[in-house]
Amino acid sequence: MKTLFSMTFCVIFISGSMLSQQASTYFPVNTGFTWYYNATPLDSANNPIDPLAFYRADSFAVVANYKGKLANIVLTKTGLLDSILLKPYSDSLFYHTDGTTGFEYFRINRLEEFLLSLDSLGIDPNFNFVNFFTSLQDWYPVYQFGSTVNTEYLLKQVDTSITYSGVLTIPVKFKYFGTRLQDETIQTALGSFDCKKFLTQWKVSADILQEYSLLTTNDTIWIAPDNWIVQDILPGQYVNLDSLPFPIIDPFSIPGLETKLTDNIVSVKKDKFKPNSFVLEQNYPNPFNPITTIEFQTADVGFVSLKVFDILGNLVETLITEQMFAGNHLVKFDGKNLTSGTYFYRLQAEDFIEIKKMVFLK
Repeated sequence: MKTLFSMTFCVIFISGSMLSQQASTYFPVNTGFTWYYNATPLDSANNPIDPLAFYRADSFAVVANYKGKLANIVLTKTGLLDSILLKPYSDSLFYHTDGTTGFEYFRINRLEEFLLSLDSLGIDPNFNFVNFFTSLQDWYPVYQFGSTVNTEYLLKQVDTSITYSGVLTIPVKFKYFGTRLQDETIQTALGSFDCKKFLTQWKVSADILQEYSLLTTNDTIWIAPDNWIVQDILPGQYVNLDSLPFPIIDPFSIPGLETKLTDNIVSVKKDKFKPNSFVLEQNYPNPFNPITTIEFQTADVGFVSLKVFDILGNLVETLITEQMFAGNHLVKFDGKNLTSGTYFYRLQAEDFIEIKKMVFLK
C-alpha cells in the first residue's frame, strides 16, 4: 500500500511538474491581448539614453499558419507616448508553442541597422552581413521551458569565411545559443510576476591559428504565465578586437535596449493631437552618403526645433531652431563629417514631438 501511494504521488508530482513547463501556459489564451512597453536605449556602458526612450505596443492578433507552423501572430508598433495609440501597427512578431518548447521566428529587424553599419566598414566587399543574417531567418526553439537550468543549447551554427584585405581567407563561425536561467520573480508597473528566465546569444568567432571570440550578444528575456514576455534587456557593449594578430576592424560600440512592461499609455483625444497636421517624414535617401533630405509639415506658426543625435543621445547638429510658418518644409543634412552608423533626427513643434532613425554609410 505504501509503495502504491508513493508511485501515485510520484506520477502526480511528475505530471504537475511537466504541466507547469508547458510553453502554451505562458502565452495569453485569447486574441486581443495587448502589451505596452517602455523601451530605453542603452549606451555601451549600459547607461540609459533617456532622450531616445520610446514606447512599444503589441497586440495578439490571430492564430494562423506562418512559414510551416501554427503561429501566434502579434502585431507591433513603436512611438512616443502622445502619439503611439494613434499610429497603425507596422510590423509582426511570430511565436509557436509545442509541448515544453516555445518557438520564435528569428528576423533581422532589430539587428538590421547594426548589420548595415558592419557592411559599411568594408571588411570584405564580397561578404554582406545583412544578406547573411537574412538567410538565417527561420523558426528556432528558443524558449525550452523543460531544459536544465544554466545548460546552454545550440540553436544554429553556420561556418563561413571572410576575406581580409582581399588576400587572407579567415574561417568564421556564427553560433546561436539559448539558455534557461534560474526562475525569477520581478516587479513591473503591472505588479509582480513569477517568470521563466532565458538568455539568447549570438557568438561570432574567427579561426586565426587559434579561435578568437569576435562578438557575443546577450539578450535576457523574462516570460510570465499568461503574459509571455514581460521584460527584455539587451545590454550595450564596446567591442575591441585589438587581441587579434592583425586589425580586422576598429573598435566600435553596439547600443543596447531595455524593454519593460508599463501601464501609463493612455488614450489621447484627437482634438488635442492632430496627426495629419504635424508630420515628420522618413529621410531620403536612407541609408545616405553624405547628403540626405528631411521633410516635415507644420500646422501653425510657431517655434520649430529639428536636431540630429547619435546612437548615444549626443547632439550632432541643430538643423532648425526658429519660428516658422505653417506648411511643408524641406531641409538638407550633410553627414560628411560623420562616422558610419545609426543616427536619430527629432522634430519638435508645439506639443508635437517625433523621432526617426537614419543610417549613414560611407
